[in-house]
Formats: sequence, C-alpha cells, structure tokens
Amino acid sequence: MAAEEVQNRKIRYPKSVFFIISNEFCERFSYYGMKTVLSLYLTNSLNYDTNTSTILYHIFAMLCYFFPLFGAILADSFLGKFKTIFYLSIIYALGNIVLSIGAIPVLAIPHRTISLLGLLFIAIGTGGIKPCVSAFGGDQFVLPEQSLQLQRFFSFFYFSINAGSMISTFLTPALRNDVKCFGQNSCFPLAFGVPAILMIVSVVIFVLGKNLYKMKRPEENIIIVFISCIWQAVKNKLTSKNSEKKEHWLEYAQDKFSKQQISDIQAVLNVLYLFIPVPLFWALFDQQGSRWTFQATNMDGRIFGYTLKPDQMQVVNPLMILFFIPIFELYIYPALKTVGIKRPLQKLVIGAFLAAFSFVVSAFVEYNVQSSYGVMSVANEGQIRIFNTLNCNVVINPSIENVTSIESLSALELLHIPVKNSKKFDVVFSIDEKCPYSLNNVNGIINVDENKVIEIFYSSASDSILDVNLRNVNNPNQNSIDFKKIRNNTETDFILIPPGTYDLISNSVVIKKNIVFNPGEVDIILIHRTNSSNFESNLINLMPSNKVHMLWQLPQIIIITAGEIMFSITGLEFSFTQAPPSMKSVLSAAWLLTVAFGNLIVVIVSEIKFFNSQVYEFLLFAGLMVLDVLCLIVLCLKYKYVNFENNSENGNIDIKQNGKELSSSQATDVSALTQ
Repeated sequence: MAAEEVQNRKIRYPKSVFFIISNEFCERFSYYGMKTVLSLYLTNSLNYDTNTSTILYHIFAMLCYFFPLFGAILADSFLGKFKTIFYLSIIYALGNIVLSIGAIPVLAIPHRTISLLGLLFIAIGTGGIKPCVSAFGGDQFVLPEQSLQLQRFFSFFYFSINAGSMISTFLTPALRNDVKCFGQNSCFPLAFGVPAILMIVSVVIFVLGKNLYKMKRPEENIIIVFISCIWQAVKNKLTSKNSEKKEHWLEYAQDKFSKQQISDIQAVLNVLYLFIPVPLFWALFDQQGSRWTFQATNMDGRIFGYTLKPDQMQVVNPLMILFFIPIFELYIYPALKTVGIKRPLQKLVIGAFLAAFSFVVSAFVEYNVQSSYGVMSVANEGQIRIFNTLNCNVVINPSIENVTSIESLSALELLHIPVKNSKKFDVVFSIDEKCPYSLNNVNGIINVDENKVIEIFYSSASDSILDVNLRNVNNPNQNSIDFKKIRNNTETDFILIPPGTYDLISNSVVIKKNIVFNPGEVDIILIHRTNSSNFESNLINLMPSNKVHMLWQLPQIIIITAGEIMFSITGLEFSFTQAPPSMKSVLSAAWLLTVAFGNLIVVIVSEIKFFNSQVYEFLLFAGLMVLDVLCLIVLCLKYKYVNFENNSENGNIDIKQNGKELSSSQATDVSALTQ
C-alpha cells in the first residue's frame, strides 16, 4: 500500500501550476504588448522627440529590472510569494489602466503626467513579481519524486511566456495602427487597453488558484544577509584598532556571521567583478525597442500586400530565440568545441562581440536610411519655409538669401540660413504684376531662430473655408480621411495616412486625382479656389519617401539574437555554477541589476548627445562594446573556475533573461529564476 501511495505521488501533477502558467501567459502578454508600442506612443501621442522618448523608454526598462531586488526581499522576508505577487499585480494592473486612460486624447487631463505615472506603477509591478512567480511555481513541487514534473513545469512556463510575448508583440502594433478611435488615425488607448484587460485577467486567474497553492512562510532573505555581511565587514575594518591583519577583508564580519557565510559571500564577490562589463551588452540589446524601432519608422514596410509596422519588427527576436536554441545546442556549440571554445566565459566573449557587430550593421543600415530623412535644422543654422497658396507669383523685397520671388502654388525652402541665436528679415510681400487680381502689399518681419524652423503661408483673405478629405482609390469602401476645415488656405493639418493612392475631394468636387503617398514621406498640398467649382492645387514633398525596406533590419536583429543566446544563457550558466548554492539568488539579483545599469547607460548617452547623426551614435556603442569585450577578456583570463556541489532539490529549470525565457539545463536553483 505504501509503495502504491508513492507511485501515486509520483504521477500526480499539482493542479495549482496551471493557474500559475495561465497567469504568466496573461502577464507577459500585457507587458510585451505595452512595451512594444511604448516608444512610438511617447513620440506620436505625447509629442516627445525621439531622443527624449529613448531616455524615457530606457528609464522605464531600468526600473523594471531594479525593482526585482525589492520584490525578492518583500517576498522572502515579509509577505511571502503569494501575497507579494497578488499585491504587486494589483499595482501592475492599475498602472496599465492609468496608462490606457492617459492615452485617451479627448480627456482634459495632463496626458504626460498620467502616462508616466502609469509606467511607474507597471515598473513596480512587473519588477516586483519577477523573482516570485517562477519560484512560486517551483514551490508547488515538494516531493523528490516530482523532479521530472518540475522540469516539465518550467518547459510549460517557458512556452507560456514566449507565446504571450510573441502574440502581443505582433498584435498590439496592429491595434495601434489599424484601428481608429477618438478621432485619431491610430488607437493607443486600445493598444494599451487590451494588455490592461489581460493583466486584470492575470490577477483573477492567480487568485482563483489560491486554495490549491502550497505556500512557504517568509524566511530571512539571503540578499539582506549578503548586504549586511559586507556592511559589517567594512564597518569593522574601518573602526577596528586591532593591528592583526585578516586574510580577507570579509573576515572582519566574523563577530556576526559564520565562516561558511563569509566563505560563500567571498565566492560570490569573485564572480561579481566579472559582471562589471556586462551592463553595456544590455545597453545595446534593449535598444531594439527604442533606437531600432525609430529606425524602422523611416523604412518601407510593404511586403506581399501587407505593411509591416515598425514596432512589429520586435517579434523577430523571440521567434529567432526559439529557432536558435536547438541550432546552437546541436550544431554551433559542438562546432565551437572542436576548435577549443567550450568554457562559458569564452562563449560570453563571443556573444558580446556579436552585439558590437550588430551595431556596426545597424549603423550601415542607418547610413542608407538617412537618404529618406529631411534636412533637419542644426546648430548655427535656421530654416524658413514660405508657401504661396495663390495662383500667381509672389515678389519678395528685399530678397531673402538672394531669393526674390515664389512661384504660384509652390514653396520657398531655405534650409541652411546662417543664424547665431536669432536673425531678422524685414520684407514686403507683393503679388506679381501679371496676377489677374490685386492684393495689398504685406509688410512682415521674419524672425529666424537658431536650430528652429519657421513656416509662413501667403494667401488671399478672400479665400473661403474648404472642407477637404482624401478618398482611397484602391479601396473605395474605406472611409475617407478628413482634414480639419481649411480657412483662407492658412491652416495646415498634418495627418498620418496609410501609404496608397488617393483622390483629394472638397464637397464632392475632385480637386486632384490619383495622388500617390509613399511610406514615410511628408507632403503638403496647396489649394487655390478659382471659383465655386474649380480648384488649382499642387503637391509639395517636404520629406522623401522611405527607400530602404524594413527587412534590412533582419541581419542586425539576427546577429544580436545570436549574441543574446551566447551571452545571456551562458552568463547565467556561469553565474549559477560558480556561486555557492546558498548564494544563487544573490547572483540572480546582481544579474538583473546589470540590465538596469545597461539601460542607464543608454539614458546617459542619449542625454549627453555626443552626435547629431544616429549613424555615429550606433558606431559609438559598437566601439564601446569592443572596448568592453577587451576588458571582459582580461577579467576572464584572470578568473579561476571553481566547483560547487549541487545541493538543489529542484532539478533543472528553464531560465529567462531580459524579456526572453531561455533554456539552461545548468541552472539548478528555482529561486534563481528571477524573471
């Protein structure tokens, strides 16, 4: 009978883990869905420039990897894993709701403040539960006979996370771009709202399994022990009057900590100094969601009748991760082993080098993409655009930069006017003597500021209000795209429209037929009404269309994904095999902090603005990464590998790093799975 009970215990699978896996799927869907469209939301809706958006994006990412430290302490020392996950998930869901409300344009609220508050709540929530969910799932397997079941759990856990991330990474950009709401040509409230709903569902699912969970009481947190021991050693060393020298400075903490604890912490410190170069890798890796996404916005996404959204390129990374893992295990690593590359630190160096190479490739792509960029205003220069909406020429007296007139229905673009602080032009606008009607001269003072653009429209005050819209020629059933009413031809309305061919219409009268709008280009249409039913118009291109296809980003994404596998998985393998069993959670927290510091590096570089050209910034990161690799090589050559007996009771697990769950059979402590 006893043997029968043991057999039953071996095959009985804890039902509680299905609630945890379902919860994780919804939570990861929510996180990745929101994060995928975040950088474009900051620019397109909150009107931050790309540099400020990059800074805010990486501050958010930094916080997401900083709060796990507090989540682990809260769970292990005070509340326990269940309560920590539950309370922080509520904050998490609240953050999603707040972000969705902040994205509704018709509400009279401080949209920037509300949105940033929502992001803070999300960072607290997702960061706080990172070290808890997977470990809580591992807690459900308490019997030694359940080691195989535990391994399968982490496989399911791994699959649910990647399924949630891949689906949301592809879906939310479509919700953002293809759905129109609140009078806008996009729908960020929906793109954030669906992840918010999934996060609420995540909390509900998690609570539904409460009666089935096996819960452990909170105990002393090893991270607190680690920090306390170091603090005690430093304090005693500085205040000690004893001339006796210690073999290691940590031994000054022997008055409060055991020899075993000090020995274990010393072993961890020997690994931690190798983490010094690690943050720069994540500085490069995490720019897939910021700089590389902004790069994609200036590229042509049309493919087989479908238009890829810039943020959808982020789905390539998790797809390639799933494809590459077996390829590396079966072919790449055995091939490297034949040439003597088999130790973790050797693979780590190769992964770091691949990250540097990916940014060289991205710089090459950016160099070609820049041909699609308009001429931007820079230091010591200003720009003037004067649009003539009349059907006759306008004379400028005195000339501006040697230009004396503007042709009918055209624009004068002076893009490189030398300016230091400010420059004033006192001019008179008059119509050409051949004009069929008379207009009074217009005296004007044009103040041009350094690094700014000023736009002026010259028109007739007698022009009437026009109600204008665009109709898609290829899809006549599609609703027309309305401009706001144009009064006296002086008001412009820049709107985002899908690429295609359109007719320009005013009150059922076709003004201009078959206007082709290509991806990325910026155009302005000048319209002049000659009588009640006749118009003259001209399309002026202010910025050329995107000529480089978005798929040219694939090489840089594939290269950095390969680098991620060799750097992230191998780095965690090295960390956990080189740390004492009692200190594995400390290494997990330290590894997450390297991601936080990596995002901080991006914030600093973006704030300093070393270069105006994005090409040079990409090359800067590539160069820094090469120097980082050299530093890593020096540190690795000095390191001596150690062996620790595996005391884990939980068997092998799958581990996740930086948003992608990665398999590693060498990581043997469930508590170390911090993401």
